[in-house]
Amino acid sequence: MRKQRGSSDSSVAAGTHKRTTSPATPLRVTLVTPGFPPDAGGVEAHTGHLVRELTARGVDVQVLTARRGLVRTAVEVRAGVRIRSFPAWRTKEMSVSPRLLLAGLRAARGAELVHVHSYHAACGFTALGGYLTPVVFTPHYHGEGHSRPAKALHRGYRFVGRLLFHAARVVVCVSEAERAAVVRDFPAAAGRTHVVPNGVDTAAVRAAQPFSGQRRTILSVGRLEPYKRVAVLLRALPAIPADVQLVVVGEGSQREELRVLATELGLGDRVRFLGRIGTDEVYRWLRTAAVLVSLSEHEAFGMAPVEAAAAGTRVVLSDIPAHREITAGHLGATARLVDPEPAGVANAIIEQLAAPDRIEVEVPDWGRIAEQTIEVYQAAREDTGP
Repeated sequence: MRKQRGSSDSSVAAGTHKRTTSPATPLRVTLVTPGFPPDAGGVEAHTGHLVRELTARGVDVQVLTARRGLVRTAVEVRAGVRIRSFPAWRTKEMSVSPRLLLAGLRAARGAELVHVHSYHAACGFTALGGYLTPVVFTPHYHGEGHSRPAKALHRGYRFVGRLLFHAARVVVCVSEAERAAVVRDFPAAAGRTHVVPNGVDTAAVRAAQPFSGQRRTILSVGRLEPYKRVAVLLRALPAIPADVQLVVVGEGSQREELRVLATELGLGDRVRFLGRIGTDEVYRWLRTAAVLVSLSEHEAFGMAPVEAAAAGTRVVLSDIPAHREITAGHLGATARLVDPEPAGVANAIIEQLAAPDRIEVEVPDWGRIAEQTIEVYQAAREDTGP
């Protein structure tokens, strides 16, 4: 297996970053997020890794989050971190937890610093606490939503969004592509927006054991929603050699529709829908697969492709700004960018399957990302800008 180092842009600062073991003055941070591990999802993975690494570097973090299925607030201490989980409504278009929102706003009155995650969840309103205390806002912003109802909701939400971005002392985007979208829609935030990318738990990914006895595998990891375009991948599969299987990881509103489509295409046991699985199992599939495919219409970053590349798995990606950015910055020769139509996707996958070996790329690890985040916290606390 060969190793390749992707080029790095200034937002990652891989070559010049000064290691920070702990802040000079201990930081106390209240982190507000619509979801947190063990729940699965991109924001959940981001906040879970970040909190772990911040704590390891001496930051005192408490987490306020929400979870569907709860009837009352749950409090636990996990690895030294106090986590308060509030009941969330079972809404489809947006995560809504009134108790979480109120708790976040109350925390802003007395907290030293608040880090709010997700513009696309009601707890993002907590960023309004920036009028009372320093707030760092990580919006995980991807525009106007994934469906017609979501788009209508977000258009009405835009006025509130302006207040959120105005109140935040620092806005942290996970890519230049996300930053461009934020500045396009909220120009007043341009001077306070900083890029700190997602990281990868490289050691855990590379330590994972591949599943034995598997056919050559194409992997899809993500929400089963129309904007992810998993249906295009299914339609590409008949043109790919019959000894190749597709493993689909994730849940979403389109799951049954995709199952029906797989049956209509006569794919039989070539497609396996695993649903939601644990992080360790995802890492094992990343180590097993020959190719990971992500054909999403829009992303703020693209965590699964970067994790796949760290595992040595080649990737096929839709040609969107975030995917172009991670390809140029990290993935290099391991990635193929394609238009999301079945014939082109099939050809790119066949090309990747024929590649002679696996390539592990060097990507930002969560420890480095936590250190950059601490620098942002210190700047926000001191009001010196990012």
